[in-house]
Formats: sequence, structure tokens, C-alpha cells
Amino acid sequence: MSADFDLDHSQLVEDPRLAAMAGELAAQSKIDSRESFNSYCRAACRLWAAHFPEKLGQTTEKFAELVLCISRKLPGVIPTSWGGAVVTRHEPPKVEKYLVIRQGGYLALEKHEQKDEHLKVQEGAGLILSRSSADCPLTVEALEPGRQFHFEPGMEHCIIGTEDLLVFERSTDPKGMDQDLIFLYEPTAAPKL
Repeated sequence: MSADFDLDHSQLVEDPRLAAMAGELAAQSKIDSRESFNSYCRAACRLWAAHFPEKLGQTTEKFAELVLCISRKLPGVIPTSWGGAVVTRHEPPKVEKYLVIRQGGYLALEKHEQKDEHLKVQEGAGLILSRSSADCPLTVEALEPGRQFHFEPGMEHCIIGTEDLLVFERSTDPKGMDQDLIFLYEPTAAPKL
């Protein structure tokens, strides 16, 4: 599946901490291929690191514990190229899990046919790309603890871990966990750790 996405960086520009980085990131103005998607995500991580060498977000022992669970491949763990998911509740169609995103990792630009998901940032920092309808550009927003997002079926979205990032997801997934993923563009490389 191929798709064409313009990007809206205005919410980043409004934050004085992020305005300069947003201006540079805006040079990556369109996502229209797997290559441009990966280029955008890598540029976001590179620019974030250059502008915030001391980091904006913080992680706690919870992040380290979940990374350890993923590395040990404990039950309820789904290792991924970007880190992994740790499932805390699976009572179909209800699913709850932590998305453990390593610095430099990013999820696919995706949408769902039936899945309805609620995300809450727990720790760290990153970016989220999303749009509510096909006639809108992808909005780029900063992620920090406490930020919440709701994605109804059909809404495109992607999470980028510009720093280590922990996101809690509650979802209703009628097709079954991870059976309703429609990947528009996928990551090509794992983060450098």
C-alpha cells in the first residue's frame, strides 16, 4: 500500500523549546514512500539529539525493568525492531500493553480497520505523527509524560522515540491482538543502541 502525506509542524513551532528543530524538520515536507518515511524518522531522531543533547525526557526504573523483560523474552512480551511491547492484560477484545520504544526506534506509520486505541505517555520523550481524516496533513506533536491520544479506526499514526519512550496502550481490538495492523510504511532499521 502506498500513500502520500503532507506534514504539519505548527504544533512543534509553537513550543519555544522545539521551534528551531521543527524548522529544520519541516525541510522533510512529505512522506510518500518507505524511503521518505524512514528518512523523516531518522532525521527527527538526529535533529532531536543535536538540539537536546542533555535530553528533555526522563525514564525511571520501570523503563529499565520492561527492557529487561523484553531481552529475556518473558511471557507476554513481543520483541520488535524498535524495542517491544509488554502485554499486561489480554482479555479479548480488550488489550493493555506498554510500548517500550528505544531511542532512535520508531513504529510503522499505520492504521487499523476496527481497533480503537488510547495511548498515554508514561516516560521519556518523542514525536507522534497522526491525522484524523484523509484530507488533513499528518500533524507532528511532541510526546512527554501525561500526553494522551485516542485513535479511532482508520486514523493514521506513528510514534518516534527521539529518546527512550514508554507509552501505555489500552485498546479494543476485535480482530485479535496485532491482527488489525495496516502498515502504510514500515521501519527499515533497528535503532542503534
